[in-house]
Amino acid sequence: MGKTLIHITSSPYTGLAVKEALDLAMVLATFEQDVDLAFSGAGIALLHQNQLPDESQGKALYKMLASFEFYDIDNLYLPESQIPKEGIEITSLASSLSELEWKDMLTRYQHTFRF
Repeated sequence: MGKTLIHITSSPYTGLAVKEALDLAMVLATFEQDVDLAFSGAGIALLHQNQLPDESQGKALYKMLASFEFYDIDNLYLPESQIPKEGIEITSLASSLSELEWKDMLTRYQHTFRF
């Protein structure tokens, strides 16, 4: 199996899609598959620092990102143009890419899953 990209565009607080995406990433990595994650649109909310989701929003999925190092998932990307400007910090685990780098990155994978 070739390199896989999981592209998260859904909000982490509006359903199970993001949880399923993170689970898929960890399962693939467990079986030594190369997995990278990309975040755009509403999916960038998962990368915000200091989140305090309430009970109605479910589990604090952002905490799962810290465990990725144990699965050798090192590449988390977001487009530089979508980084929030108004005082919201993004986790240092993610790398921002220019528009050209973002478009190039999206074409490098044999398999892409979008959630």
